[in-house]
Amino acid sequence: MRKIIYSRPDGGVSVVSVPVDTDAALATAMARLPVSAVNAQIMSDAVIPTDRTFRNAWRQAVGLINHDLPSARVIAQEKVREARIPRFAHWDALWTKAQEDNDIVAMATIRANRQKLRDAPADARIANAANEIALKTAMQAVMVGLP
Repeated sequence: MRKIIYSRPDGGVSVVSVPVDTDAALATAMARLPVSAVNAQIMSDAVIPTDRTFRNAWRQAVGLINHDLPSARVIAQEKVREARIPRFAHWDALWTKAQEDNDIVAMATIRANRQKLRDAPADARIANAANEIALKTAMQAVMVGLP
């Protein structure tokens, strides 16, 4: 099946599925694209990435779609931040209990774990990933390792 892709003014890529894969249907769909659509192309499904983890980092190149790695890193950091939310809640509850009990050892452990959570989005594995596959692996490793 073929699809229409085009670049948006923000640099992102839009993918338009055409219900009927005929030349007439594709021509009609092309005519209905927004005025702001840039570099509209008809492409095979095989060219469009199936992994949508970094969907908002897709950029259109001649005949294919690439990932903009700096944009993908920002997305990875945001996903790590989202994954931290329940962990912060957990450590905050333990912090309150440790303060009530005046448990200095527990407070030191909790403080260290909360700092690890704060540092997680800036993990070097995310910053040093060479491509989107390595970035996804690094992001998942960081999230699995959250205290």
